[in-house]
Amino acid sequence: METGSTLLHRQAFDHADAGLALLSPQGEWLQVNAALAALAGQPPASLQGTRAHEAVFDGGIATGIARWLATPDHARPARVVLESDDGAFPAWRVVLAALPDAGGVLLQCTDIGAERRQRERERATAELQEHVAHGLSHELRAPLRGIAGFAARLDEAGLVAEAGKPDLERIRAAAARADDLVRALLEFLRVSRQPMREEPVDVSLLCEWVATDLQDAARDRAARITIAPGLWARGDERWLKVLLREVFDNAWKFSSGCEETRITVEGAVEDGRLRLAVSDRGCGFDMRYADKLFLPFQRLHGSNQGGGHGLGLAIARRVAECHGGSIRAESRPGQGSTFFIELPAASPGAGAEPGQ
Repeated sequence: METGSTLLHRQAFDHADAGLALLSPQGEWLQVNAALAALAGQPPASLQGTRAHEAVFDGGIATGIARWLATPDHARPARVVLESDDGAFPAWRVVLAALPDAGGVLLQCTDIGAERRQRERERATAELQEHVAHGLSHELRAPLRGIAGFAARLDEAGLVAEAGKPDLERIRAAAARADDLVRALLEFLRVSRQPMREEPVDVSLLCEWVATDLQDAARDRAARITIAPGLWARGDERWLKVLLREVFDNAWKFSSGCEETRITVEGAVEDGRLRLAVSDRGCGFDMRYADKLFLPFQRLHGSNQGGGHGLGLAIARRVAECHGGSIRAESRPGQGSTFFIELPAASPGAGAEPGQ
């Protein structure tokens, strides 16, 4: 008579959603639950007594089972994972685990057809995005450069009357904005597809670099940028610089109406996470619209207030998420904004210096 514990285990085995079976050391089916019988398309009774590596599975899995069973116990891994490689058979993943105390083998079978189809869709989507990125880079940027180049030639050759020069300057500015939009689109498309390196990154130094770039581009602008030292994250230096560039650029643009642009970067490590706060004293925004802030092409301000192409913060969020982190913002109109960025922390000074 079965004990309560044994009965409970048998009921769990019989009613499990995963396909389960117990095999003899020679690979014969001893017990088969309903889920596995349904996957195999055969009643449990017809399987019992036959060998698992015969008839049911495709050649790759069958060979793998036979090879694993034939390996001496001392040389055989305790667990092996096998997957179908024959398109004529269902797409299955089979896991074999030795049960030394019971003198048998536990077999678990899972239908991975949906998983493979999803992977194929993701592969096809990535390939399409790569084609789009290639088109953006070559088919759109070349005409834009041509427009800017011809406008410059007309100006340099003096072929445009004085009255038409403002329009010529507008053409050049529009071409530059369009080129910047294409660059941002390329980054937005690529950030989720490219593998992120995992290495210690001096975030304080990256902030210094980004701040210097902004100040060099506007030397007549009064600015005070304060960056806490010793902030280190683990991630991809190139993409973390992109993230910080977009956040700093946002603060810089929306502080243009201030007598002095003030940006402060603070940070602390808690539970292995670097928590950054990037604050400015710019025009701020209404928190009622905060959910739109990180969406592509969503602008809370017009171009006359510093609004850009609407991709910068969307890129920043993607970079943060690809690092297993996050970004959010708090703000009050007329009082500035603070962006809170969370990333995996790294030990100060560990690994190579950025740029090496």
